[in-house]
Amino acid sequence: MRIKAFGPFADEVVIDFDELGADGLFLLHGQTGAGKTTVLDAVAFALYGRVPGARDTTRRLRSDHAASDQAPEVELEATIGSRRLRITRTPEYERPKKRGEGMRKINATASLAWLDGSGPDLTRIPDVGEAVVRLLGMSADQFFQVVLLPQGDFARFLRAHPDEREALLEKLFDTERFGDIEDWLRDRARESATRLSEHAAAVERVAGQIVAISGVPAPAEADFEWAQGCLDAAREAAERTGAELTAAQAAAEQAEAAHRDALRAEDLRRRGVQARDRLAQLEEGAETLAEADRARRLALRAAPIAHLADDHDRLTAEVAEKTVAADRAREALAELAEGRPLCESDCDDATLVAAVDRWTEESGRWEPLARRVAERPRTVADIDELEEAIAAAEREAAGIRELLDAAPARREEAVTALREAEELRAQAPRLRAERDATRRILQAFDDRDQVLDQLAKAERDLLDAREKHTAAREHQLDLRERRLAGMASELARGLVDGEPCVVCGSPDHPAPAAGDEEQVGEADEKRAAADEQAASAIRSIAESEVIALKERRANLDAVVGDADRVATKAELDRLAADLAAAERAAARTPTLREAVERIDAEIDGRRSALADLDSAQSARRERLSGLRESLSALDAEVAEATGGRIGVDERRRELAELCARARRLREARRDAEQARRRLDEVADRLATACAEAGFATVEDVRAALVPPAQIQAWERMLEDAATLRAASEETLADPEVREVLEAPAVDVERLAADLAAARSRRDEAAQRNAVAVQRRTDLDRYVADFWNVLDALAPIQERHAELSGLADLVGGRGQNSRRMSLRSYVLAARLDEVLVAASGRLREMSSGRYEFVHSDTAAVRGRRRGLGIEVRDEYTGAVRPTSTLSGGETFFASLALALGLADVVSAESGGRVLDTIFIDEGFGTLDPEALDLVMGVLDDLRSGGRVVGVVSHVDELRARIPSQLHVVRRENGSTLRVQSPLGVS
Repeated sequence: MRIKAFGPFADEVVIDFDELGADGLFLLHGQTGAGKTTVLDAVAFALYGRVPGARDTTRRLRSDHAASDQAPEVELEATIGSRRLRITRTPEYERPKKRGEGMRKINATASLAWLDGSGPDLTRIPDVGEAVVRLLGMSADQFFQVVLLPQGDFARFLRAHPDEREALLEKLFDTERFGDIEDWLRDRARESATRLSEHAAAVERVAGQIVAISGVPAPAEADFEWAQGCLDAAREAAERTGAELTAAQAAAEQAEAAHRDALRAEDLRRRGVQARDRLAQLEEGAETLAEADRARRLALRAAPIAHLADDHDRLTAEVAEKTVAADRAREALAELAEGRPLCESDCDDATLVAAVDRWTEESGRWEPLARRVAERPRTVADIDELEEAIAAAEREAAGIRELLDAAPARREEAVTALREAEELRAQAPRLRAERDATRRILQAFDDRDQVLDQLAKAERDLLDAREKHTAAREHQLDLRERRLAGMASELARGLVDGEPCVVCGSPDHPAPAAGDEEQVGEADEKRAAADEQAASAIRSIAESEVIALKERRANLDAVVGDADRVATKAELDRLAADLAAAERAAARTPTLREAVERIDAEIDGRRSALADLDSAQSARRERLSGLRESLSALDAEVAEATGGRIGVDERRRELAELCARARRLREARRDAEQARRRLDEVADRLATACAEAGFATVEDVRAALVPPAQIQAWERMLEDAATLRAASEETLADPEVREVLEAPAVDVERLAADLAAARSRRDEAAQRNAVAVQRRTDLDRYVADFWNVLDALAPIQERHAELSGLADLVGGRGQNSRRMSLRSYVLAARLDEVLVAASGRLREMSSGRYEFVHSDTAAVRGRRRGLGIEVRDEYTGAVRPTSTLSGGETFFASLALALGLADVVSAESGGRVLDTIFIDEGFGTLDPEALDLVMGVLDDLRSGGRVVGVVSHVDELRARIPSQLHVVRRENGSTLRVQSPLGVS
């Protein structure tokens, strides 16, 4: 495993567990807070991306000792299920932003590489997690419980409340399917109860409908005979009301026929009377109809002539208007001096056309000169612009000459500053080398003080280690001498009467040697030898550390030499100040060089600009002289052409106005003549039309005219009168109408009253019959429904009783005498397996005194859980609660339970567990004898092929376990030191 910037480990550290666990057992020790548990956290984080216990909630896995840009990382290479893989993970952390201030959040990453080529590499965190769970066959919580036996969690499972123990067991063992069975049966029972309730409600609902329809109250338990009786009574009532309805319908039909005949006779009488009245009214209005007919005919003859009269009036007004317009056009032309002679004479169109042609020709002759006059303002503006440009160029040239005069002094100043900066820059390498050498000497002073402190402590540790090794060596020699001295009694204990002695071969043993009670055996001698080897290893480590520190002190002495610390510090400050000045000068050198080059380029540019200004100025003066000459020539030509009276543009506008007024006069005369011709034509047509229509004058035509709406009204009135006359005469000619008018009137009201009474009797009978028929129909349906729901209710009741009993049984209710749910029962069975597996180790660690007992004591209100744990004390034969155990007894009981739990979980998950397990702390509560027993159990685990890593700071374990991983705490982060039978690294 490789760890970097993780927890207390700032620098990269590497752990080879193959080398460390070569003999099956190793110790992970160090000072409190050094990072022992972090090594286990790194294993857990590499596999599952999280760490055990409450430490996972803080999520602060990055080392505070690491550089700010250093990324935390854990890499684990392992073999799981015969597949070799490498997992690399980085946790979520924050680092400073590369640009700007503040921190940037970096997300967690993970990758998995198959070193044996057994699959594609993975880079997504979920994919890596699924692959690890699939290979190990266990979740993170299971792994933490069976591989990383956590610090402080040994006794938690042992002394947990049954509820807490049940929650933990559910995490470790897959009981979800049994819980699913409980839920499934409970849901089925709930659904069955709902279905039963629905069917019972349906029976009650149908019975209620029968009661509501029939009006017969239901018995205590409604049955089919009661429902059938209600249906028979409804059928008899429907037949009786049907007969009554038939008789009432016949009587109503007779009354309707009599009333219908009376209404027809009354209608014929009314039509005859109305026809006689309309004929009388038409005779009274005959004169009015005749007058309307005459006015209609006159209006129809006058209508075609109306538009000719309107045209005559319109054209008369138009002739007057055109004549006035022609007079105004003549007056407008006469207002101009050159047009007045034309207006005073009676000029015709030919004279006006000739005058317009003459004026147009004269305007055309002035057009070229007009264009030149139009361009005169632009010429004047160009002259003014050139004069301003010449003045501005002269001012710019004067400014450039002033800058050129001052440039040589500025360049000399910049060259001097550049020379001084280059001299300082050349001194920077020498000053930097002197500063670094002085800094190393000053650092050596501090390192030597630290090494001297460490050397003094290491020499004390070495003296203590030598004393302990000497004591262990003397104890080993003493035990060996005592064993040799008691060898005769040891051999005598192995003599058996009748069997030859292993020394002399005699079958007789007359005087066997007798030893004392404290006889030393082979096991004692081996234990003393192991203690001596452990003490020797510690002594070797201490000697190596002293030698290394002395070499370090000698190297630092050589670096310091005869230097003085205060003088060295002052010299370092001076060199740092000189170097900073030289580096600043070096940084300024390119800028100063660019300044000199920029001044040279500026001088050349200004000289070139001054030459360009002189050339442009000559061109401007030459163009200004040409424009002035051209303007003087134009003014002389205009004065000559116009005689000085008006300008060219004014004369052209005057000629254009003469032409326009002459044209308007021609057009006004032409329009007036055309209007007079149209008026004469319309007058002739109007006179002819009046004569043909029979009108003497136009006024007679206008008097006969009426609006079209009035004509249409007269026509409708005449048509309506003719229609009424024909209809009335046709009605009076009908024989039935004549017969009714001659017969006496019928009493319609009496016949209507008889019809209403008959209909009322028929409606009442129909209503009674409809109610009876509907009751019979509804009862037919509801009685059939009642029979169906009664048939379906019985099997549903039986099914519900069966499901309810099963749900109560698996849920710890009903006939379940143990009051245990199915899931609790399964967990109790798993716990029983765990206690069987743990009792063997507990008996071994307690010298046969204790074993676990599975308790089935009833809980509150008689509920049984089956998850209690107690211990049997073989010394007294009593079964005791686990809370009565002492601290040391609680530790090895908890350890035995944890190991047993690990075995059962391993078997449950298919037996795929890492060959290495870790046990974190707790050994400090054991006395030497108990520690020997616990170490014996760990030896059994080791002999079974597993590697056991013990995390502890107990000194006794350092002597017992040669392979060690020492976590060394330092101010700048922890480091690792590996001690194995192969050596120290």
